[in-house]
Amino acid sequence: MANVTDFDRREFLTVAATAAGGLLLGTRAARAAGAEPGAVVGLTAFVEIAPDGAITIASKNMEIGQGVKTALPMLVAEELDADWKRVGVVEAPFDEARFGSQGVGGSTSVWDSWLPLRRAGAAARQMLVAAAAARWGVDPSSLRTEAGVVIHPPSGRRAGYGALAAAAAGLPVPQDVPLKPPDQFRLIGRRIAPADIGDLVTGKARYGLDARVPGMRYACIARAPFGARPADVRDEAALDLPGVERVIPVQGSGEPVGVRPGVAVVADSTWAAIRGCRALGLTWQEDESAGTAGLKVRLAAALERGGKVLRNDGDVDAAFAAAAGTVEAVYELPFLAHVPLEPPNCLADVRADRCEVWVPTQDPADVRDMVARTTGLPPERVTVHPTRSGGGFGRRLMVDYAGEAALLSQRAGAPVQVVWTREDDLSHDFYRPAGRHRLRAALDGSGRVNAWSQHLANPSRYAYAGATRVGPEASELYPDDFPAGCVPNLRYEYTNVDTPIPRGAWRSTLHSANAFAVESFVDEVAAAAARDPLAFRLDWLGAPRQLPYSGHGGPVFDPGRLAGVLRLAADRAGWGTALPAGRARGIAAHFTFGSYAAEVVEVSLDAAGEFRVDRVVAAVDCGTVVNRSGAEAQVEGGILEGLCAALYGEITVERGRVRQTNFDTYRWLRMGEAPRIEAHFVENGEPPRGLGEPPVPPVAPALGNALFALTGHRIRRLPLRGGAA
Repeated sequence: MANVTDFDRREFLTVAATAAGGLLLGTRAARAAGAEPGAVVGLTAFVEIAPDGAITIASKNMEIGQGVKTALPMLVAEELDADWKRVGVVEAPFDEARFGSQGVGGSTSVWDSWLPLRRAGAAARQMLVAAAAARWGVDPSSLRTEAGVVIHPPSGRRAGYGALAAAAAGLPVPQDVPLKPPDQFRLIGRRIAPADIGDLVTGKARYGLDARVPGMRYACIARAPFGARPADVRDEAALDLPGVERVIPVQGSGEPVGVRPGVAVVADSTWAAIRGCRALGLTWQEDESAGTAGLKVRLAAALERGGKVLRNDGDVDAAFAAAAGTVEAVYELPFLAHVPLEPPNCLADVRADRCEVWVPTQDPADVRDMVARTTGLPPERVTVHPTRSGGGFGRRLMVDYAGEAALLSQRAGAPVQVVWTREDDLSHDFYRPAGRHRLRAALDGSGRVNAWSQHLANPSRYAYAGATRVGPEASELYPDDFPAGCVPNLRYEYTNVDTPIPRGAWRSTLHSANAFAVESFVDEVAAAAARDPLAFRLDWLGAPRQLPYSGHGGPVFDPGRLAGVLRLAADRAGWGTALPAGRARGIAAHFTFGSYAAEVVEVSLDAAGEFRVDRVVAAVDCGTVVNRSGAEAQVEGGILEGLCAALYGEITVERGRVRQTNFDTYRWLRMGEAPRIEAHFVENGEPPRGLGEPPVPPVAPALGNALFALTGHRIRRLPLRGGAA
């Protein structure tokens, strides 16, 4: 992006701030006024305009397939009144001073940028209008803009943005610029193809694995089983292979989410490095406690004891003692891997006084800090070049692979690209925690829920990462989740059961697990009360109101909006209408990351008695939809990922070794298994909220509830079909 980087602090004016506080927009006011004819003009930190009117908009957040490279520039272009056909989009360089936070995770990119980026576009548009008004000697209020042109209706005069950009850039950046009302939106809400769709379909898009620099070497690492360290290394066979140059022991950083111990092979090609790793003779000092079989026993035992009470409303014990009926169940969930199609990789070039890194990541700031800690360089001497990522799903919030590349580059004295194989990826992930929920509900004489008790035992991911600011429960069980606030007597308990098996964020964090337990159990309670599952939920949620909700989309939760998506999904799915024999529907809903999602899953049995997922109907209330095409893709992708996990997803570990090492044993949906998916959105004019993660949690419980309606068998453990093909 030409001329967008060379302005200094004195030329940088703050005109907007993100919700987190820190998005800066700047203009090159002093220099731009004297720009040479024909030069591309940087109007703000986000917008450049060429003399012919072509506009380049920088997308500030990392693109991992979630569509922000299109949605964020759309916010700027909407208020700029740009002609989208003449807009080019580039990924902004990593520069927090100019762009604020550039990481992605928690479904917050569009949410956080909704006002700041619109203000950036509106400020640029007002500067162009002011330049035209000065040129024509008219009142700026007499002008309007449309598709990259400033128009003076009384005289019919018109000037394209390209002709006005140099003069506009010499003006002060306006503050408190009015924004368009929704009824004037021309871009927001439309279906817009990905900004780089041409590069994607022709193979020109550059991912982390495509990074190349002169003199680079390639490395693979044989990493230790969980909790283990190398006991003996025999490298002769590896060093005898063509292309293998060095074998480097990796001690590990000692950080749970940092570089892990192993043995690296550095070579002149990726294939030589992979072959070298396979030829190593390695013996490990293994940790026998690092296994899922023993963990299951300890999780079950933990539920027999009391846990840490996170919320205790009313008098739960008295309500159960006086109940007309009670329901109790235990739900079990496995570890899950991320398996982005592009495995982890990073290219690092460490010099004596600086380092450059090319990396697919969700958090470039953490990459910088990890590389600085690994190399001993000051963070300001580390330059991070984020690349497009072939998927993320939370895996690229961890930046261990960047530390590996920096370490090996420093040791080898050359640029080194660390490449993980699929086996490496599955065997050394940071998994969504496995866990067990014990749930109890007390019914009064009218069949209403009067008390709710829930105890989760699992290995906390915050505890694994060594987080000390909050307790281990903060990443696992959320005190304000439904049915909190909707039942007078409620108790949530949590027990952390530790294990050396690594844990980390997964798409929708623990909501994907907790919603399966809660929404499946709600269905059980509805059945015990002899109520229709939808009617039971709607009656329980009650009227619209605002309940306090901390974290993951708060500060409030509105049960009425959750009821709204339940009604919409049920209506579009034909809930209550008759189905042919051998078919059934299930429903579930969940609130997270500020959005409300409900899904109806329709299943059928074939002649052999095998079930099939035929149709999923989703309704989402995420506020204003910016790019409808991207939003639909997010819902569809979230549903497919949720189904993959529900049907097949399971990581099992024995003596620190993962048993599932590729797609033959860690199954995903085949194309022929994919159901028909419908995505419907609530149109309410609210600001945008999260969308990448909210479609995931309702899938598994809606599927389990549909199978109960079909077979009478209640699903309390995932996956349904196991991991092997």
